[in-house]
Amino acid sequence: MTRSFCIIGLGSFGSNLALTLMKNRSQVLVIDNNEDKVDALADRVTNAVCGDPTNESVLRAAGVTSYDCCVVCLSDSMENATLVTLMLKEMGIKKVVARASSDLHKKVLLKVGADMVVFPEQDMGKKLASNLTKTDVFEYINLSDKFSIMELKAPKKWIGKPITELNIRQKYGVNVIAMKDQDDNLIIFTDPNKPIKEGQVMVIIGSNSDLARIV
Repeated sequence: MTRSFCIIGLGSFGSNLALTLMKNRSQVLVIDNNEDKVDALADRVTNAVCGDPTNESVLRAAGVTSYDCCVVCLSDSMENATLVTLMLKEMGIKKVVARASSDLHKKVLLKVGADMVVFPEQDMGKKLASNLTKTDVFEYINLSDKFSIMELKAPKKWIGKPITELNIRQKYGVNVIAMKDQDDNLIIFTDPNKPIKEGQVMVIIGSNSDLARIV
């Protein structure tokens, strides 16, 4: 079983992946050339290194060869992601997972030796689409690649309880911005202590990953 991971690139995907792996009791090394991003995770992962991941000496000094799996999460440059993937395979890393930015990029990554290629946004979109077909979601509006607004029929277990008691923001990371009654009248949400009524539709804003989790 894979227990140690090296995460290269600390964008949103890489950072969240590193933290999730830590929660699963894995050993996690993170590498990025942005000092602020590295510092933000330094106390939350096994080891954190600030340096240029396209430099082979930086990778070797960080000890990447002692990890079971390396995940290349670089999203700013197709060229850099491909170069790092190639270097890791030439260094003898058994399993290299790489993030692709396009179908063409996927072909290139596989060509240079990536063992697995992922499309985080595309995969999340498929997962969310699958979830939406199975729930009481009435409307879904993309605001950007990362954030959306969703109209969700209030779950039965939430009926009669106020937002403050449900801790929706703390538990799911989303915000309720409005309510719709049975006559489809939109009511701007201003009172978190007001109980949710049966038949109400909640208008929720949040990241696509958090919305996927709440449905």
